[in-house]
Amino acid sequence: MAKSKLRAECVRLRVEERLSYSEIMERVHVSKGSLSHWLRDYPLTEHEIDEKRWRKPLVRKEAPNGSRAYNLYLEGGERGDKGKIAEAAVLFRAAVLGIGAFTAVFDGESADWLLEVGKKVLKAQVKMARRGKWGAPIVGVRRNKGAQKEAYVDGEFDVLVGYDLQSDSCYVWLWDEVKNYSTGVSVTPDALERWDKLGI
Repeated sequence: MAKSKLRAECVRLRVEERLSYSEIMERVHVSKGSLSHWLRDYPLTEHEIDEKRWRKPLVRKEAPNGSRAYNLYLEGGERGDKGKIAEAAVLFRAAVLGIGAFTAVFDGESADWLLEVGKKVLKAQVKMARRGKWGAPIVGVRRNKGAQKEAYVDGEFDVLVGYDLQSDSCYVWLWDEVKNYSTGVSVTPDALERWDKLGI
């Protein structure tokens, strides 16, 4: 593609589709320096930048030996409650995103946390992901009922968040996405850090 046509296409992608530099570079093979020069008169708004930062799933390359959090956990002799570690990771993200987080009022509630998003309050169930047979993280969709495990029922939670300590990643699903699973759901890129599903 001629340089003038390449530039015109990059400007079109910015103006018509409101794409970021990285999104344009995925579609058109061009350097960031060229984009910086060509698109300086076509900036994204602060709102668009914030929206892209939190709504686009993150592509996270897993460190060969796991995340820093995972390595710290291993150095500590794998001490600590994995459930509390998962909840802390979710609470950290909620704080960064401006989501209010409150504990359930009554003991025995199925929801771990109540998340306040705008005027909505969502019941969140937080689970630590476990590594499946083939190494992919799996998030359980069953709860302990005495010595037994049973599936959740409609109304017990609105959102399921699975935390994978090894990659320091959260996976987000709404109830309708997981209601038909009986034991666990495998993590997928379309759930990776998808906090926008909550309506933020």
